[in-house]
Amino acid sequence: MNNKRVGLSWLINLDIIIAGIALVVLVTLTLFGALSRYFLNNPFTWMEEIQLLLEVWVVFLGAGYAFRAGGHVAVELLVEYLPEKVQKIIEYFIAVIVIGTIGYLLYQSMGYFDLFQSSERTTSILRIPYTLVYGIVPIACVLMLVNYIGVFIVNNRKVDAVKEEKK
Repeated sequence: MNNKRVGLSWLINLDIIIAGIALVVLVTLTLFGALSRYFLNNPFTWMEEIQLLLEVWVVFLGAGYAFRAGGHVAVELLVEYLPEKVQKIIEYFIAVIVIGTIGYLLYQSMGYFDLFQSSERTTSILRIPYTLVYGIVPIACVLMLVNYIGVFIVNNRKVDAVKEEKK
């Protein structure tokens, strides 16, 4: 049973694992690129293309994890002073806006993905397909939606359970 949990935990956190590896590679390559440019006066011409790919992957996979971990910035100070029913309405309103925004980003990213796929556009030096660079965006949007909706449902069930215990 414990081994199944470890395997499932690894799979659930695959987005942040990949983002973490990409971030380490990005920082390492950037450091070596700066050292090469400064000491050898010979910059890596291909560095920018790899950095672009890694940055996009880190940002979008990290955003999905942030939804799951509750790591996005929220200003709750004003909402906490409102009546409980108004808080609930605002919470649902925010959820609709977040889901709508991510859904729109998903829709737009699919359009870009189709465009890059049909044009077979690649980076100029390494010939990395832009579908690889930006292909993570629709996947990350789906992960963001799943994570946000899942956390939203779990949090609302916890609040409802606490209210029931108080009665």
